[in-house]
Amino acid sequence: MARTGTGWTFLPVVIAGVHCIGGTRERRTVTETITVRAMDDVTVARLRNDDCRGPRYSSVPGVLWEYTGTLSDAIDELLALPDPDHPMAPRLLRPTSSMFVMNDQR
Repeated sequence: MARTGTGWTFLPVVIAGVHCIGGTRERRTVTETITVRAMDDVTVARLRNDDCRGPRYSSVPGVLWEYTGTLSDAIDELLALPDPDHPMAPRLLRPTSSMFVMNDQR
């Protein structure tokens, strides 16, 4: 994942006082993330870009998929995900935060 050309960017981060390694890879419609807290405590996720950046930012990110486990297992699970455009790729069942919602006032 850390090789040149993969699209991944890694940085040291501190989360709740714990020093971690965080990584992201932005794709056309999704961003994939990895947070390494320890060799046996790693979270990988795929988020919907529309809910995570820009003027349409939602306070609840569009988490399409998430897995927590060992470093090896987490990377294997992330790499096993279908391409975001594939029909079997994880999708949210709720509308995006930018959908028009009418307030029912009587």
